[in-house]
Amino acid sequence: MNIQVQTVNNDWQSLPGGLTWFFVGQPKTGKTTAASKWSEKGTDGVIVLDADLGADFVEGANVVPITSLNIPYETEEVNGELAIKTKTVKGKKIPIPVKPEARGYYYRSGKLKGKPMPVYSLAEALSWLQKEWDKLPYDTIVLDTVGEVNGWIEDIVKKEMNITAMGQGEWGSDWGAARRKNVDIIKRMQAFVKKVGANLILIGHSKMTAVTDGRAQLSPELPSGLSRAITAKADVIGYITGDKANGGYTISFKSYDERMIGSRLEPLAQKELPLDFNAVVDELKNHNKQGDAPWKE
Repeated sequence: MNIQVQTVNNDWQSLPGGLTWFFVGQPKTGKTTAASKWSEKGTDGVIVLDADLGADFVEGANVVPITSLNIPYETEEVNGELAIKTKTVKGKKIPIPVKPEARGYYYRSGKLKGKPMPVYSLAEALSWLQKEWDKLPYDTIVLDTVGEVNGWIEDIVKKEMNITAMGQGEWGSDWGAARRKNVDIIKRMQAFVKKVGANLILIGHSKMTAVTDGRAQLSPELPSGLSRAITAKADVIGYITGDKANGGYTISFKSYDERMIGSRLEPLAQKELPLDFNAVVDELKNHNKQGDAPWKE
């Protein structure tokens, strides 16, 4: 067997595929809006898995409302206790999912305002994307937000361990179990986008933690172990803030010891740019040109 050795040669004339981006910032700083068109196709190339249920106000976004981690099933009372309803298919009992439009959610705006809205579990959405990807127009998947997904996972862990709050597990076993479940989901999504050459955008809120040596520690609003695990998995981590000078938003890839921010892509490392897909692509394309200065250093 011959092993083919690849020599890396990045020309930066287009955005690489298979990347994992992590957008971090305070609420209402344009993260979802920017992510919804983070593709050369604009919004046509992006599918938003909206676990935060806030993307329905983002004009032109392609949104799948996500309201749970796993598929909810119909239940019935059996001997005084609730049990999952089943149907028999080819001699096997199969649980019956609650229909997406019967899960208790309603449209908030538009012509369908007030009518039942189909919503899905993250498991259903990811299964659909994997099966139908070749027929779909998308090249970017957005998960908004990882904090919401972590909340669902923590609820599952508490139920599995028969505890009422995170931190009650022995020797941090509950935090460890939740972290592993979160990372497993992200690893599966990463494996898929790398296989098909797509991109993955994770969105999370930021928090300001304790000041150490006179420096405010900037990190995602997640348990510390999970924050470190996700930032280690991401290729590009951008901190999004409002720009007082022009009223827009910026994305920073400036990495310091106290900031979980940075980029594996050399042209973006230690840069601060307008929060715009084209601005980022232009920075890549201009990287090797003599005399081109970055927007901000």
